[in-house]
Amino acid sequence: MSVAPTLDLSARVTASPVWLWLDPTSRCNLACRLCYTKQSHGREDMAPEDLRRMLIDLRDNPSVAVQSIHLNWRGEPLMNPRFAELLATVAEVMPEVKLQWHTNGTMLTQKRVREILSVRFPHKIFVSLDGGNRLSHDLNRGEGNFDKTLRGLETLLDHAAGREDLTIGVYQIDLGEPLTEYDPRFLQLLRRVDQHVKVKPLLPGGAEQAIGRPEVLESEETLDRMLSEEVLPHLPVPERPCFWAGHVFCVNPNGDVAVCVISHGRQGIVGNLLTDGADRVLAGALAFRCGLADHGRSAVGHCSSCRKPAGRILPQHLSQEQSAIA
Repeated sequence: MSVAPTLDLSARVTASPVWLWLDPTSRCNLACRLCYTKQSHGREDMAPEDLRRMLIDLRDNPSVAVQSIHLNWRGEPLMNPRFAELLATVAEVMPEVKLQWHTNGTMLTQKRVREILSVRFPHKIFVSLDGGNRLSHDLNRGEGNFDKTLRGLETLLDHAAGREDLTIGVYQIDLGEPLTEYDPRFLQLLRRVDQHVKVKPLLPGGAEQAIGRPEVLESEETLDRMLSEEVLPHLPVPERPCFWAGHVFCVNPNGDVAVCVISHGRQGIVGNLLTDGADRVLAGALAFRCGLADHGRSAVGHCSSCRKPAGRILPQHLSQEQSAIA
């Protein structure tokens, strides 16, 4: 009689949960005024071969438990001409890990959509929009881009119809317009998507939910006020680490790992997955978090003015398997 294999959980009980934000490219085809990563835009593309090396190292390392993958961080993912290969690499190496990626939608042509959808495995695709109409969107992203984004979203929805492995969503930045001012075509497309996520803009210094409802974006002057530090003096800088510090790997195309999604510059780099390996990067990330926890944000120059809320890992943040062994 055969004996069913047992799962040895002992080596994984102490595995650190890690959320991956992989940067297919640091390039972008837009110059959005509200973009919180534009300081780090560049000209690098991630090679599928490098992505494979990094994912295999993370997958095979008992100290790491990857919770989810964002195949985007800075820039526009579709600026990388080999993006479909990156998708296929994730599907091959980490098919069981939840994956999503976001696009501004302007590059979702018929040809590009067919190429992307040729990679078949469960994941989420979000098309991002600012506000609910042409005025608000184009004030931030540039004239003519609202129509391009809606056209790209429609193309994606048409080609993905009937695909049970895909979740198509809209990721909307709430710029304060009432529903009555939403573009009718946008509302029609919203009824076709599987998921609609609506968030407040991330403003200077990492301020987000605490700022309350944003002003309605009616002009460039309104947008300038939103971007000004003058709207934030009443918000204190938390002393404790944010949820992401030490738990998120924001991976540049060259393998450098930043400690946070709004991290810019060398101070926030905690290692390189291609040259240092997963163990050393994890050690660097956890040491960074310990520094914040022990000494407070004011003592860590890279985070001393960051207003991202303090937070820690809770059971609901973890995957089912990790929750079972935590």
